[in-house]
Amino acid sequence: MTTPDISVRAATVHDAARLAEIHIAAWRATYRGVMTDEYLDGLDVGRAASAWRRNILEPRQGTTIHLVVQSADEVAGFAILGPAAGDADPGTGQLHAINVHPDWWARGVGSVLFAAAEQQLIALGYDRAFLWVEKGNDRAISFYTNRRWLDDGGTLEDTSFDPAVAERRHSRTFPAVRSPK
Repeated sequence: MTTPDISVRAATVHDAARLAEIHIAAWRATYRGVMTDEYLDGLDVGRAASAWRRNILEPRQGTTIHLVVQSADEVAGFAILGPAAGDADPGTGQLHAINVHPDWWARGVGSVLFAAAEQQLIALGYDRAFLWVEKGNDRAISFYTNRRWLDDGGTLEDTSFDPAVAERRHSRTFPAVRSPK
């Protein structure tokens, strides 16, 4: 099912509370059984909204673009992208996060947002990009694989969570842009 009037734009500070709601709802729907219930139930929209405001006004190093997808006037998801973290090649970008509110799953907004994030990575000059996905997140893995972001064998144990979250790296090389003759 698709939804009409889907658009993508840069996030503004006015989106912070809604982005916090989306982030928390998506994590609770996705990571129940992976992260502890105590952690997920303790996520606070007010604290998260403050963090979103800070990150939009003063993006952390390496997260240069914050995009939101909306249908009509309702923001339904977000993506954060920029240069790859760590010692990656300078031509490599990273999709640091992409989340859609569960109420909007399977309605087309995630596909539109993902395509816009890819186009933004290409516009920033990256010829390759990667993302990290929790190893058991079959819904997301299928979504990425269908868009040619394939598991490249990279692994990560995110020890900022207890228990640690095991992640797999998916990457894509973008088609070379041909210059007009």
